[in-house]
Amino acid sequence: MASHATTEHTLAQGEIAKPNTAWIWRVFGVLVGITAVEFVFVFLMHPSTLRNSIFIVLTIMKAFFIVGEFMHLKHETKGLIWTILVPVALLVWLLVALITEGSFIGEVLQNMFK
Repeated sequence: MASHATTEHTLAQGEIAKPNTAWIWRVFGVLVGITAVEFVFVFLMHPSTLRNSIFIVLTIMKAFFIVGEFMHLKHETKGLIWTILVPVALLVWLLVALITEGSFIGEVLQNMFK
């Protein structure tokens, strides 16, 4: 059989390739860092809209990083990345709008029946 892989260093029969663990530790470090910042904001700030907003933004950043690394989205073409990111951004905008309107309607109904 012909060898289809042309690499600079070919492995001898029975030799196991060295694992590339550097990127795993880098990803682990980034995720631990973002999670630590989330914990700092959640446990040191008083409950407020600012704290919740910071927590949500950090969580979304962590989610995009996970999708980019583990689903290999960052290695895809720009068109595919935008095809995924634009609907997600619109979905987030829709959720914010619905939550805002829902809380407003809830306050109006609550005040109306007092």
